[in-house]
Amino acid sequence: MNECFLFVERVSNIDFRFIINRKEKSMVKIKAKLLNDSEIELFAYDDLADYIYKENLESFFVRGSIRENMQIEIREIYKFKYLDWKTYWYIKNKKM
Repeated sequence: MNECFLFVERVSNIDFRFIINRKEKSMVKIKAKLLNDSEIELFAYDDLADYIYKENLESFFVRGSIRENMQIEIREIYKFKYLDWKTYWYIKNKKM
């Protein structure tokens, strides 16, 4: 299992579901765009799923585990109060 740290922008609606007959009780799936315009699927369980659904997050940093088929299981979310899309644009278009 590979660990990753990503800055993502949500590009789909939040798909919140309840789970039956498993240790997890709820799950959320979203499609997101990375800084290089690649699209990936993110998913989270229980408390993280509830937090994502409740806060309706648009852009955030994620620590997760890489799964098959470009899927990332979210382990932790880093939400910065003062990070906006102007900062995102600057990071994305900064000349190296």
